[in-house]
Amino acid sequence: MKTSIIILVAFLYVGVSTIKAEKEKVSTETTTTLTTSISGTITDAATGESLVGVKVVLNELNTTVYTDFDGNFEFTGVTNGSYTVSTDYVSYKTDESLSIDTKKSKELQIALKSDM
Repeated sequence: MKTSIIILVAFLYVGVSTIKAEKEKVSTETTTTLTTSISGTITDAATGESLVGVKVVLNELNTTVYTDFDGNFEFTGVTNGSYTVSTDYVSYKTDESLSIDTKKSKELQIALKSDM
C-alpha cells in the first residue's frame, strides 16, 4: 500500500513538473514573437554624414529616442504592427511620412534634408 502511494505521488510530481515546464516554454515563445525592435541610421542627405542627437519618435507609442554618435537609434520591446516614425533636428526638415510595418522591415535608413 505504501509503495503504491509513493509511486502515485512520484507520477503526479513528474506530470506537474512537465506541465509547468511546457507552460514556461510557450510563454517565452509568445513573448519573443509578439515584440520586436525597430532600429536604423540617420544621415545628412547631401553629405551622407551621420547625424548625432536627432529626435526620433514612434508616434503611435509616443516613444522618443535620440541618435548616438554614429547616427544610430533603436526602439526595443515594440509590439508587432504598423507605426509612423518622425524625426526632428535643428536646421533639418521634419520627416513624418515614414511608415513601417514590423513584419516587413525593422531596419531604417533615413536621410534628412537641410532646411537652409
